[in-house]
Amino acid sequence: MTQKDIIHWKIEAAALIFIMICISLSFYLAFLSFQTLDETLSKQLVAYAASFLIAGITIFTALTVHVGIKKAFSRTKDVAKSENRTLEHSKE
Repeated sequence: MTQKDIIHWKIEAAALIFIMICISLSFYLAFLSFQTLDETLSKQLVAYAASFLIAGITIFTALTVHVGIKKAFSRTKDVAKSENRTLEHSKE
């Protein structure tokens, strides 16, 4: 594993932690909105809960696309390397 791979894993882990915090806050604020008696505060808590949920889902989607693209390009790179080796062996 190279230093570059370790940095990518740390970034992905930090993004996953941020996603979990957003979704947890979303559920907590939604639960809290049911406990309040004030109507305006309840609406504000629901709006914040929805915002955190949307943020968590958006970041999760972006991370999923990022990992998928990274895997696709790594496979393409591996195929290109194997084809290059095959060409070198055929020239000999």
